[in-house]
Amino acid sequence: MLVDRVHLPDFSRLTWRDVDPAGRPGFDPAGVAALVRSLPPATEVPPAGTDWRLADFWWDRMTEALVERLGPWAAGWQHTVVVEDYPGRGVIPVWWEVRLPITTPDETLDGLAAALVAWHELTVEIATDARGRFTASAPGATVSGGDPAAWQAVKAPGVSRFQPGHFTRRIPHPSILDWADVDPRTREFDPATVTAVVAGLVTPENLPAQGADWRLQDLWLENVSIGLTERYGSWAAGWRWSVGEGDLDGGPVTAWCCLPHSVTSPEETAATVGAALIEWHEWLAETAERFDRFLPLAPGDLDGWERAVAHLVTAVGDRTQYESAWYGCCLTVLGWFLDAAGIARGEQQRMLDHAIGGRFASWVEPDPTLVASVAERLAGQATRA
Repeated sequence: MLVDRVHLPDFSRLTWRDVDPAGRPGFDPAGVAALVRSLPPATEVPPAGTDWRLADFWWDRMTEALVERLGPWAAGWQHTVVVEDYPGRGVIPVWWEVRLPITTPDETLDGLAAALVAWHELTVEIATDARGRFTASAPGATVSGGDPAAWQAVKAPGVSRFQPGHFTRRIPHPSILDWADVDPRTREFDPATVTAVVAGLVTPENLPAQGADWRLQDLWLENVSIGLTERYGSWAAGWRWSVGEGDLDGGPVTAWCCLPHSVTSPEETAATVGAALIEWHEWLAETAERFDRFLPLAPGDLDGWERAVAHLVTAVGDRTQYESAWYGCCLTVLGWFLDAAGIARGEQQRMLDHAIGGRFASWVEPDPTLVASVAERLAGQATRA
């Protein structure tokens, strides 16, 4: 499968002149299915189950071929407009991304043809807004430049939605793992094995080049994580939860940052990955030791809970350097502590929301008064649980 990046029109920059159906009087919806099948990439439909990142390259090539055949307007087949009640904005037109599944070649190509026809028909509706559904939902849109009022209405809000199910991950973010998943006391881990394991995962053949398409970089990172978790367990997914604005944002790992900064030669990259995994394990062991300083806590031990929470908040903040999204790691560790203390999982999020509730911020070290307040709130909830 070709994974070369192609250059497509930026959908957000398409003008009405680009998409106006009056500019394509010869377009025949009845012939679209045959047209799609005539495009060169149509003979190379990826197999069902192909990773979405690799499949996206094929969709890009098909879109490129459509644009070459029909013009820039064809790049819009991956979009539609839904008039919906958007939080904080009221009822407005919202652009939704269209994501098609890859099944059999015939079904996949038919789906693309149908999406292209639907996009054409949407532009026909926008040209007149005969039903009035677009201009009615954006009465503040200014009509200017000769563009249809409906086009300006659907462009004015500037709101888009993506299909979250499309961007599936085979490896969870470490923040959603339970304490039982990461507790180092429940497993055997020999750091001496890491070099050989990582050497099999980071090779000259699979290492993406600097500047490679983000989808190839993302797939490589996920494959490395899969290899590590298959060998060591789900806890190993945290190897790249780096400090600051790295791959996963706001974590405790310093050995790894992100692909642009941490990938060099295969040998050096493998050493960096291995160091990051060992550092992550050591931090989990340190966290377990901190838990042991306070647990078990006697029922009603308000002071003990307050000391534990304040200690953990400060320890996580120091380790993450209070960088971008450090509070996410803090919430995770406090959740693990509640888990280790026997607090029902169904209660943990409510308790954390009550205690912290957005009071921590990126790049800001909370003052002692705020830390004490958070500790007091969480302790109060925990002793009543």
